[in-house]
Amino acid sequence: MNSDQAELLKETLLELERSKEREHQLAEENRVILAALSALSNADNKYQIFEELKRVLGRYIEFDDFIVISKSKHCSSYYTFLTSNPAFQGKQWRNTPKFQRVLSGEGIVLFEPNEQDEFHHLSSSLKKQINSVLMTGISAEASNSVLLLIGKRKGQFSLETKATLLRFRPLLERAISDIEYKEELQQLVNIKTRELSIAQQQAEQANKSKSQFLAMMSHELRTPLNAVLGLIDVLRQDISKEQRDLLEQMENSAELLLIIINDILDLSRIESGHFKLQCNWIDLEKKLGNSLSYHKQLAQEKGINFTVTHQLCHENVYWLDSTRLMQILFNVVGNAIKFTKKGNVTVDLRTVSDSLMITVKDTGIGIDDDRIEQLFSPFIQADNSITRTYSGTGLGLTITKHLVELMNGKISVESKVNQGSTFTIMLPLKSKVSSRESNRFDLIDEQSSEKNHAKQILVVEDTKTNQMVIKLILNRLGYTVTLADNGQDAIKLLNHDKQFDLVFMDVSMPIMDGIEATKQIRLKGLNVPIIALTAHTMDQDKNDCLKSGMNDFVMKPIRTKDLSGVLSKFIPGN
Repeated sequence: MNSDQAELLKETLLELERSKEREHQLAEENRVILAALSALSNADNKYQIFEELKRVLGRYIEFDDFIVISKSKHCSSYYTFLTSNPAFQGKQWRNTPKFQRVLSGEGIVLFEPNEQDEFHHLSSSLKKQINSVLMTGISAEASNSVLLLIGKRKGQFSLETKATLLRFRPLLERAISDIEYKEELQQLVNIKTRELSIAQQQAEQANKSKSQFLAMMSHELRTPLNAVLGLIDVLRQDISKEQRDLLEQMENSAELLLIIINDILDLSRIESGHFKLQCNWIDLEKKLGNSLSYHKQLAQEKGINFTVTHQLCHENVYWLDSTRLMQILFNVVGNAIKFTKKGNVTVDLRTVSDSLMITVKDTGIGIDDDRIEQLFSPFIQADNSITRTYSGTGLGLTITKHLVELMNGKISVESKVNQGSTFTIMLPLKSKVSSRESNRFDLIDEQSSEKNHAKQILVVEDTKTNQMVIKLILNRLGYTVTLADNGQDAIKLLNHDKQFDLVFMDVSMPIMDGIEATKQIRLKGLNVPIIALTAHTMDQDKNDCLKSGMNDFVMKPIRTKDLSGVLSKFIPGN
């Protein structure tokens, strides 16, 4: 082998070695591209995609900044879409011929970028950082993007680095496509989020308006009921047993009417999570017997056999919310009578271990199996025609279920169409042996007039009927009463603390309401106990009363025992 042949062999071997290196490099690049494509698939947003792209390109091309500029198909100029250097954020870029060239798949190296039209709009400080540029472009479905690799050194990019960048075009195309898709998805999410936010605001406003309406209606309905129940209390004295029985019937009917009024307001409270039980020790046997007298009369008027059986321990008292227990009975027993045209309604009350079991069975119209699940939904009755035939709000059983669950109990129903229904309620009980002491608020102390003759009470109330009722009750309890029609008049009457022993202050009044009047009384340095008289039942209303300086509140309709209770609390020796 001569020297020429030997030299040719060396060149061939060298080229073969170079070819193997290029093959190894290409294989490595393909492996990296495949790994990067997998990483892009798992990216959650455009920033993760951009960081992955920057990381991969940085392994093979040295650059200082990485910028993606983009524009939608219908726009005339580009804007900085993604950048590794915050100094380029918010920049606009003219749509130049070079940008058009790279979109077709070409790669361009700029050795004097500051002399090019693409960079004329940049500040001098930014231009100093741009001494070499390598770029290519991707035309996606909805947008055009140009990728700019920035070098701070002159000659930082070469034809070889341009070739390397172009070999990564499949990865670049996939990345830009994924970014575009995630941007569209994010825009859709943003639109839906705004729509949901607007819908939530509208729902909250509607719920607020509903609550305001319900609070107003509760106030307006409770005000006349206050006079009805108050006068019943006043009329109890010096009457025959027959007259007392009639008054008790009237009282039961009025209290049940109050329960109906409360149903809608209660549902609003329950749905908002602001509903609380008010438990006391009660004589369960007496309370349950009294609460069913109204239903007994109603059943008799319809010609229905109404039977009540009970096995209750008469020696114990039980820790329960008696008002809510009556409400549960009213709803369930009332429905049984309402939906029974003829036959029987049987109510069985008994204590089982540490629970009260209430069973209400009727021979009424019954309920289809497929409608039982809807029975406890608000405003829904077992059949749409029932609403027209039997009337009703459709709220009773909904509230009943909520109340039972608040008491940690359970309610169940079994029914057959045209044969009747059976409701079973189990309520856990906490009991103790009754002391059998008379409840001092159930009866009026006949000697109270002599004991309290010196006590002065100021009643601030704008409704004349309510003034009359409250004054009659307080006079019978032995107090001297002074009346004021509004808060302004009350302030004029109050000169010093010892002038009155206590003030009953209505909340809603013309000229000056009770809240403002109380604030001004406290500003005068007067510490006389002020008790709110209010038909507003929302928790916020109660908090407003206490924040204004009131000491306590009594809910309307006002009863003798409620007034007696608060008087004994704030007037020493009462």
